[in-house]
Amino acid sequence: MATKSGQKGRYITKVGFYDIYAKDTYRKGSARGKFSKPQIASTDHVIYHGKKLIERGLKTKNDAVEKCKELLGEVFREVYNIK
Repeated sequence: MATKSGQKGRYITKVGFYDIYAKDTYRKGSARGKFSKPQIASTDHVIYHGKKLIERGLKTKNDAVEKCKELLGEVFREVYNIK
């Protein structure tokens, strides 16, 4: 059964109850012809909690993980065993 992937992007990881996705931006044209694959121009990482967008514009996965840890707080880091 096929499912809709939506506009969130590629799923990367879960930190506590936050999900990290990577949204790719593709280049407009291609120099190799019309049958070549599109090339990725940039990647932004976004943080979701369920369907709600929490944070966007993070450049690396490590930045996104650190932001999730900061958003979780000390109490939930102990609950989820995150250092």
